[in-house]
Amino acid sequence: MTSSGTIEELEGSLKVTIPIERNWALLILFSFTLLVWLGMMIVVLTYLIGGSSTGFVQTSILIVWVLVWLWFGRFLWNRWQYFAASREILFIDQEQIVIRRPVSILGHTTTYDRQHISEFYISERHQCPTFDYAYLNVYFGQSMVVEEAEALVEELNARFFRNDNNGAGENL
Repeated sequence: MTSSGTIEELEGSLKVTIPIERNWALLILFSFTLLVWLGMMIVVLTYLIGGSSTGFVQTSILIVWVLVWLWFGRFLWNRWQYFAASREILFIDQEQIVIRRPVSILGHTTTYDRQHISEFYISERHQCPTFDYAYLNVYFGQSMVVEEAEALVEELNARFFRNDNNGAGENL
């Protein structure tokens, strides 16, 4: 790869690092939404713990609300980490592909079983490297220049799918 990323051979795997251009509008939106979420959690938990809730029904509704709000907060936290990352790292070994968007020691990580992925290709819609995982299109390197994305796709397919007609890929 060129200046937009690196490919490293690790023991038994391949590491591809791709810099990301942040989408500042979405990062600011998710940051603001996380702050609102945190404020609402503090208010409701203070209300519940402080004993201000007098009725059983009211307390039950607030507890259900807290559980739903926690699930929503998990979603917000994952999206915030996704947009806050400054690079995307792919780890490819014989068994899996791991796509990681690190934010310090935190970050968004997804793992895909290599037995169920297709060859890499350039998405016509998003103009970025893509592979299919069952019914899911998995996009990565969305801020790459198209020529560099095509070179990466060719490199990955040459390493993992050469002489392969059934989509299972070749072992490292």
